[in-house]
Formats: sequence, C-alpha cells, structure tokens
Amino acid sequence: MAGARKFDETALLDAVLQVFWQQGYQATTMADLAAAAGVQRGSLYHAYGGKEDLLLRALDRYAERQGGAVLAALADPDQRPDPRPDPRRAIAGFLDAHLRRMADPDTPAGCLMCQTALECGGRDPIPAERVRHHFLRTEGVLRAVLERARQDGALPAGIEPQALARFYLGVSRGMAVLHRAYGDLDAVRDLARESLRLLEPSSSARTA
Repeated sequence: MAGARKFDETALLDAVLQVFWQQGYQATTMADLAAAAGVQRGSLYHAYGGKEDLLLRALDRYAERQGGAVLAALADPDQRPDPRPDPRRAIAGFLDAHLRRMADPDTPAGCLMCQTALECGGRDPIPAERVRHHFLRTEGVLRAVLERARQDGALPAGIEPQALARFYLGVSRGMAVLHRAYGDLDAVRDLARESLRLLEPSSSARTA
C-alpha cells in the first residue's frame, strides 16, 4: 500500500497491537494509534487505511507473534525416547505456552482475540470473522494432535478429538479471561491443571 514503506512496519504494528490490546477496539482512536506508532494520523490513514484495517493487521500480527509459540508447543517431536504420541504432553505444552505469555510483565493481560470477539461479534463482522479464522486454525492443530493420538491408542476411550480440540481452545481462551479479570495466575494455573485430567489414562488402563 502506498506510503507503507516509510514506516518500520513491524514496530508500527506492534505498537498498534499494544494499544488495541490494552484499550479495546471501540475505545481506541486513530489519534491513539498514531501517537503510539510515532507517526502523523494522516500518514497512518494514507498508508494503512482506517481503524478497522489496522485492527485486522494487528490481529494477524498477534497471531504471528503470540500464536506461533503456542502452536509450536503442540508439536509432537519424534526425538523423545518414547516415539508414541503423547497428547497430554502436547496439550500441557500448549497451555504452558499461554501461561508463559501471561507471566511476561511486558504483555497486557487477557487476549486481543477474545476482546475483539466480544466487542465485534454481531456488530463488526469483518474483525469477528478474522478472529474466527485464527481460532479455527488453532482448533485444527489441536484436532490433528488428538486425532493422531487416537489412531495410536494414546487417547482415553470415548473421547472425540473434534470436541476435545474445541474444549482446549475454550480452556485457553478462558485462561486469558481469568487473567484479565483476576490479575494473577493462580486461577489460570488451576484451570490449566484441572483440564489436563481429561487426558489421564483410566485406572484400568494404567493397570493394564
């Protein structure tokens, strides 16, 4: 887009992301975004469009910056001594990646995706659809991990991978909401820990 090369785009989007994350979409003005990015408001309009356009870019940047580590934690490397899929370890890594982000003092509490979904769902369909796109991406990676585990007999009987993928997506989003509401990680850790009990083998399976 014309004019975009005048800016350090990565630094600009990181600044814009922080403002949306801290203030929310509705409360944020283009003047706020321009001030945070250190550019003139007119230049920001010219290079990137309006506030909604910048929110979409911020959501994509958030998914790249925050979601990359989270999705990487779901990897099930073959380098482990036991080559069988370990769904509990993979999901624990997924939730722990969220906890590490929340523990970072330089990171705002909560989740930009959740905030945007709550603000824009039913009101601003374009940002809401972008959030849905990123949620579905995460759900798909979770489902793939769980389906692979089921095929190899590593998933407790009676568990449906699609439904469980959505459950853990919801757990991760609920962790962000608790962090925003409570301001500490105790309740967040409790939620993560208790959710992993679903993946514990039954007593009969352990005995076998």
